[in-house]
Amino acid sequence: MDNCHHWDYNFVLWHRKFVNQFWQEIGLERTYAVLTEPNDRELYSKLTKSLVSDLDDLSDMRWVEDTGKLNSFTPQDQSQIRLEISQAMASSTFAIDLDLEGSNNAFFRAEGRPYYNLSFSSQLEEFHDIIHGETGRGMRRVGTAGGDQCFFVHHTFVDLVFEAWLAQNPNMPLPITEEHFNATPDLQEEYDNYEELVTLWNERHYNSSDYNHVYRIIEPLPRQSILFNSIRHTEDFRRVIMFHNGEEIGRFAILTGRIETCLSCAKREQHTGQFLLRKLVNLHEIEWVINRRWYRSLEAAIEAFEELGMSAPVIVSF
Repeated sequence: MDNCHHWDYNFVLWHRKFVNQFWQEIGLERTYAVLTEPNDRELYSKLTKSLVSDLDDLSDMRWVEDTGKLNSFTPQDQSQIRLEISQAMASSTFAIDLDLEGSNNAFFRAEGRPYYNLSFSSQLEEFHDIIHGETGRGMRRVGTAGGDQCFFVHHTFVDLVFEAWLAQNPNMPLPITEEHFNATPDLQEEYDNYEELVTLWNERHYNSSDYNHVYRIIEPLPRQSILFNSIRHTEDFRRVIMFHNGEEIGRFAILTGRIETCLSCAKREQHTGQFLLRKLVNLHEIEWVINRRWYRSLEAAIEAFEELGMSAPVIVSF
């Protein structure tokens, strides 16, 4: 398992396999943390051991006592987590990238144009990224995250959300066909055979009590999102926070990484992205913080997005 899959349809199943191997090897009961719960935030703060590196090539990796866990985790982060999980659980498709032209995807429209609905996998990763970004030093980098004590507690909860979604959609088949598997070398490198994918999709590790932790934090869905028709591949981390009249109304982070390891868009060279808003607003009324710089007009924000390889944002109502 050399490639850490993000922003493609292999994200959920690849991490499920990774989590399975971890708990099997250490021989302990699965433990997860719901960071909207005070007790679970205390658990995170006690998991202080982190693998970190200050160099891009990770040649100086070392263990540290990271006592700053969750220092930057705010009530706004908690609210955003609830929002992202709510949208993920409401999604009717697993991953839109598997069937861009097919009829399995729900549509909503903005300005008379069709757009694909948010998928479970992509929306789940939105929530997943918030935790990585706000939990200690080691969790913020792909090369060191797996060595952070919080990593598997976090990803076990991600896996629980996946299974809770499957419990709500009991007739949902594995969307990766055997024909697709046999034609995709990246999948063949990660799994012994197609049957392993089927097993990962069908196995169950949690019970209804665990699922209730997910169901309890679901909030009513918003009615708008921000859409980017094009997000080019770069190695850069892109973080955006949106404000309206001084109130934060949404945030997202994007790390597309190398195109060679991205299953979902290796042929298209770009992603699309939709990100939820907490209230109905006019696009021109939004102020943007893009990679820690404030842009108070849409025109200035569009220029910044273009420099980051992103198309101009549009509002999608649904």
